[in-house]
Amino acid sequence: MIKVLPVFLVLAAIWISGWGTTTRLGKIIDEAGNPVPGAVVSDGQNQVFSANDGTFYFYTSADSLIVQRLGYLPRRVAFSNMIKPIVLKAEPIVLPKVIVSETALDLFSAAPDRISLPIDPDRHYYSAGEILSSAPSIHSNDVLLKGESQSVSILGNLARHSLIVLDGIPLNPDGGSFDLSLLEADNIASIELIRNNASVYGGASAIGGIVQITSKQGSTRSGERFLLGTELGSFGYAKNSFSFETAQSDWNLRFSASNLNTDNDFPYRVREWWTADSLAVRANNAKRQNSLSASYSRRFDELRFSLQSDLSSFHRQLPGTVNFADVYLNAWLEGFANRNRLALDAPFGGLETRLLLWLNLDGTLYDNTRAPLPVFVSKYRQKLANLGLRLSLGRETHLFKSLKWNSGLAAEAGTEHYQNLDLLMPDKDLDHYSRFANASLKNSLVLDLGDLIWTNSAALRHDHADLEDNLSWRLESGLRHIGFVETILGATLGTSFSLPSPYDLYWKGDSQALGNPDLASETSRGWQLWLENRLGAFSLRTSYHHNDIDNLIQWRQIQMFGNVWKPLNIGRARIRNLEVEAGLTPWEWLSFSSSALYTQALDLSSLPADSAPRLMYTPELNYSLRLELNWANFNFWSRYAFTGEQFTTPDNLADPLPSYSLLDLGFSFPLSVMDWKITPHFSMRNLLNASYEVYAYVPQPGISFYGGLSLQFSD
Repeated sequence: MIKVLPVFLVLAAIWISGWGTTTRLGKIIDEAGNPVPGAVVSDGQNQVFSANDGTFYFYTSADSLIVQRLGYLPRRVAFSNMIKPIVLKAEPIVLPKVIVSETALDLFSAAPDRISLPIDPDRHYYSAGEILSSAPSIHSNDVLLKGESQSVSILGNLARHSLIVLDGIPLNPDGGSFDLSLLEADNIASIELIRNNASVYGGASAIGGIVQITSKQGSTRSGERFLLGTELGSFGYAKNSFSFETAQSDWNLRFSASNLNTDNDFPYRVREWWTADSLAVRANNAKRQNSLSASYSRRFDELRFSLQSDLSSFHRQLPGTVNFADVYLNAWLEGFANRNRLALDAPFGGLETRLLLWLNLDGTLYDNTRAPLPVFVSKYRQKLANLGLRLSLGRETHLFKSLKWNSGLAAEAGTEHYQNLDLLMPDKDLDHYSRFANASLKNSLVLDLGDLIWTNSAALRHDHADLEDNLSWRLESGLRHIGFVETILGATLGTSFSLPSPYDLYWKGDSQALGNPDLASETSRGWQLWLENRLGAFSLRTSYHHNDIDNLIQWRQIQMFGNVWKPLNIGRARIRNLEVEAGLTPWEWLSFSSSALYTQALDLSSLPADSAPRLMYTPELNYSLRLELNWANFNFWSRYAFTGEQFTTPDNLADPLPSYSLLDLGFSFPLSVMDWKITPHFSMRNLLNASYEVYAYVPQPGISFYGGLSLQFSD
């Protein structure tokens, strides 16, 4: 009687608290009759979890319940039918293939609009830009050949408004665009994208957003691994690569090297009004590039130390535009890029701390001394050194059971040194030295109610560079509902800025261009909204972006003893975007996805919006369709992409570049034998053999083929 009394009291308490409701005991099993523990049972307001034996106790006035468990199909059951066991059908868990790398805690917490781009370890990427092409908001107007310079724009903004961050270090904070071809795709572990006014996360050049790249830093699994790769392709392309990793329980070491050679002399169709139905060859276009990369990390209890260094050297022939081929006949550019970074991560006084030290060195030599016309002869050397130190502090505090507070603080300081040495007229040499410093603060409140997570953040950053101060801020909010249909709603509002680059201020390259030391920094303010829904294997995301830019810098032709290109602050610009992404993964081995970006980019410096010209080289419409198949010994991918017409003059009076469509595809056959993995791969670019231009008088190659073989060993 004494043992029965507590049970009676518990049942009585439940009955009293559930006055006006119905109470039932249920059980959840799988198709084999085994109990399913940890399943979520919900009536839309309350939820419980099934016990280890699959049972649960629920009281509600609702007519039906939703039962969910990771690895099983969700099911809705009538409350009156709970006298029978609820049978869940198994559903394979579909996860994208990713490479997991060891990283430090994000001291500033994740931005709600941050998107991780998928990287398939079984796919051979020919460049970092190809990985970025999976995001609809990313566009590139550069020649899509290996070894060519490649930059990207975000949401219709200029390429220099895309801040590239490598392992936490900005690579183009001085206002210029960054050449992604200098980063080896095989050394990239992950890429994340933050869009629309993100200077609070990286400083200058983040008006369009930030591309955060994390490099491979060695495996955390003990043992040795090495990889050999070779590939050949169209237009005289050849590349060889090698990487080696070794790791123990508390340290790892990674080394990689590659060599690339290509002629890149391809045939193209001449414009009809120029020479009817004829072909020409894009000559003087050879490229060579060598890359070395090394990383070492070590753990000492809770202290983590990592050191990384990357070196790329290149030699590029520069053919120039085809309508003025003689101006740059036999011109070439050679140089190097060296990235060095040292990081220390450790807890200190209840805080997560990170100390980051870096040294980035760039150097180029331009030679156009064999130009047929003496007025175009030039030869100069440029050097850029960026040295900095950053300290970051972060803390996560649980205020209540369901409420936590994330806070982060960072400060950095450094120097930058730019030189332009005119090797023909030394009296025109430039030597510019500047210091920079900044401090940033971010606070977030996260309300976690289980199936509902609400995050609100505020961030502030102050930058000082070369007697100039810029203040950036960002407000963020994200609401996530986890259920039968997962829903994510978010918004941000913020400001950004971009400095005029040393090349804009002091350009002395040739007689065709002239720098402008009176340029002012560009500033912007914008906002975005997005809604994402996921139902099983289907996902749909819609985003709207708005950005207003002041003092936008553009290179335009002016009259100074003839036509000369010079950068000017044109005034105001407005960029609006509507972005739609959809994905379907009905089975683990099959994936469909599509995306579209509509952009309205207007120059409002002299005309109202209803009659303002569109910004140059910004297509109104981009869309793409993608298909991927991934079986054990066969992987296939394809991508169809459409790019709309683009204007080439500020007044839009000249005919725009026509729209074009591209179809790329590739496949590989990964084979495993003992500890060896052999992977032949093959790809075809521009399978439709489209004839098009991305800049006026800069033709693009037609169909091209690439194939190779990689050999990997791991113990």
